Amino acid sequence: MDNLAFELDSKGNELRGNPSAGIPPIFKNIVTEANEEKINYLPGSLNIGKNVLLLGTKLRIPRYDFIFRPGDWMPEADGAVATDLDKLLERWIGGKSTSILDLSGVPPDILQTTIGAVLRILYEALFWARNLSQGGRHRPLLIVMEEAHIYLNDSFKGMASKIVQRIVKEGRKYGIGAMIVSQRPSEIDPTILSQCGTFFSLRLTNSTDRAHITSALSDNLDGLTSMLPILRTGEAIILGEAVKLPMRTSILPPPKNRRPDSQDPIVYDELPMSESLSPGGWGIKMEDNPNYEELVETWRAQNPRIDKVKP
Repeated sequence: MDNLAFELDSKGNELRGNPSAGIPPIFKNIVTEANEEKINYLPGSLNIGKNVLLLGTKLRIPRYDFIFRPGDWMPEADGAVATDLDKLLERWIGGKSTSILDLSGVPPDILQTTIGAVLRILYEALFWARNLSQGGRHRPLLIVMEEAHIYLNDSFKGMASKIVQRIVKEGRKYGIGAMIVSQRPSEIDPTILSQCGTFFSLRLTNSTDRAHITSALSDNLDGLTSMLPILRTGEAIILGEAVKLPMRTSILPPPKNRRPDSQDPIVYDELPMSESLSPGGWGIKMEDNPNYEELVETWRAQNPRIDKVKP
């Protein structure tokens, strides 16, 4: 390395590279005593240039900053960190009855790994702390997995599926429970469904989904799944360990001002803005000069609630 000289840019600065951004250094060719440049000076090519450039592109994408630049959790060169896992766990499960981890903005290619890492941190922490006051036996934890068919449909090949399988099989004796929520139960692995003790089944019209639920129920209860296609909106069949007998019940929706952002879009609405909760639809005239900069800002910010862009 002593014989190598750093390449200089137009300003005379050495291009040493940046390991945190994945930018490799660039060296000048070696000049021999005969004033000739040596090309391909290294005895053997490692052929890793493309991999280094690919890694660098991921390091420079802002969407991956929560992994590569996690703020106070970023270790220094000597391994020291400003904030350790205890503060992270305190934010997730300490002093709160309910914590919501919104992972909707995580890129799809690392969603499995991210969810698996989060679940593994929770499970391992409560497992080893099972005899402490903060552990699962004294403070049981229920993990609700929304849209589970997105990350539990790979037959335990992904990190998320493997840790969920462990939670549903072993978690209950350590105070860790799991609630699997999905609109497509046929895409959930049968091993995970078979470990669920209670089912809340709302209307299902797809025969494949109903068959998947039927296969996870006891033999004397499989006839109840024939009622699933005729249930009304908000009706559900509850069966399992939580109820003495299977029952058909109606689930009351939350108040209009507290409903989640998942309702059907408004197709036609004639109510004025003062009377309608979410005015919209083709019956309402669009503003004279719609500002589509707002649309682009929400897209780039990955957040539907932003300040309006001033014209």
